[in-house]
Order: sequence, then C-alpha cells, then structure tokens
Amino acid sequence: MVITLPLAYQEQAISGLLFDLDGTLLDTARDLGAAVNALLLRDGLALISDDVIYHTASQGALALIKAGYGEGLTDAQYQRLRQEFLDHYEQHIASHTDYFPGVEALLTRLNQQHIPWGIVTNKPYVYTKLLLAYFPLLRDCAVTVCGDTLAQRKPQPHPLILAAKSLAIAPTQLAYVGDARTDIEAANSAQMFSISASYGYIPVDDPCSNWPSDLSVDHCNDLLSMLAIKA
Repeated sequence: MVITLPLAYQEQAISGLLFDLDGTLLDTARDLGAAVNALLLRDGLALISDDVIYHTASQGALALIKAGYGEGLTDAQYQRLRQEFLDHYEQHIASHTDYFPGVEALLTRLNQQHIPWGIVTNKPYVYTKLLLAYFPLLRDCAVTVCGDTLAQRKPQPHPLILAAKSLAIAPTQLAYVGDARTDIEAANSAQMFSISASYGYIPVDDPCSNWPSDLSVDHCNDLLSMLAIKA
C-alpha cells in the first residue's frame, strides 16, 4: 500500500520524497573546497575562501576550478585540473563531510513511517558510492540515481522520472528537494512538487527566491513541520 503524505498547509499530497545529495543531504563543501585548494596551493596561487566554496559547490568541479584559476585556461587545461581535482577528492571524500542539521531526524522519521525516499544527484556513480559508504542511512535508501546513470542529467527530468519508476510512484505524487536551480527545473519538468533547500550552496547571483519552486525551506528539519510527518 502506498502511504500518502499530505502537505500540512494545503491540499497537495505526496507519497514519497526525493533529494539532491551535495548541499541538500550532505554538507560536502569543505572536502570539495579542499580538493581545489590543494591544486591552487601546489601551483602557488591564492586559495579560494570558504564563502566562495559554499556559494559555488553545487555548480560542480569545473565551477570550483574556475573560481580559483579564472576563465583564461584552455579546455584541455581545465579538463586536466578537473581530473586532478577528482583524484584528490576521491582520496579525501569524507574527511570533513557530514549531514546537514535535521537530515538524520527527517530520514529516520520517513523510514519509521514507511514513506519511500531516494536520492537523485549529478554526482558520478563512483564518487556517490564511495561517499555513501560512510553514511549507511543514505546508502540504504530506496533508490539512488547518479549523474551518469543515464545519458541525461539534471536539469533534464529523466533522472527524476527514472527514480519515480523505481519507487513505483507517479511523479506527480513525489516531491524533490534540492539546493540548485537545476534541481528545481528538473522537478518542475518531471511534474514533481519542487522544494528549494535554501540552507544549501546557493549562488550569490542566483538566490533561490528567484527559482520557480513550489516551496522553500531554510532548514531541513522544517520539512517535518511543513509536511504532515507523524511523530
């Protein structure tokens, strides 16, 4: 039987939740930032600040590299640096990474209520698998779709639709929570209820208040009160 989880403040009802990973469930910014700063230190360049890292992390490895190295390199140079970045990140993937406040309580409550939930991330499978090994609560979720599971990635809706099929729940009966505009665009295209995680890695020049999301939460545990999740 599918359990219906009605939103606490309106008639909209959902039967499960999907989440982005970096910047939504896990605070990975320090490890991502350490990877790019290790390269900058090696090359005798100024390190990027924690503030820049936190506002850039959701945009991916190349965005972090360009934040440190600028826009003047060739594509081949960027790709070389990207691979070096990933090599460093792989070796230190969970040195400073942890759940955002409230995530464990929310996911534990969902499990207790037998409400299905999963992860849809643009992070490649190899790094997602390595990272989730440190977080069994996430590792054991109902479905995980990675950035290279399909040919399409967010903001395309295909990964979210695949996750919905895996859960055997119609997309219109799912909500997707993410901290990037691409997350919201993907959710809207998939006809899912879209929730902006404003506590995540929000770009300074594109605040989530500008995104076309159905709902925004300042803390993950706000979902406990905004959604009718039983105690």
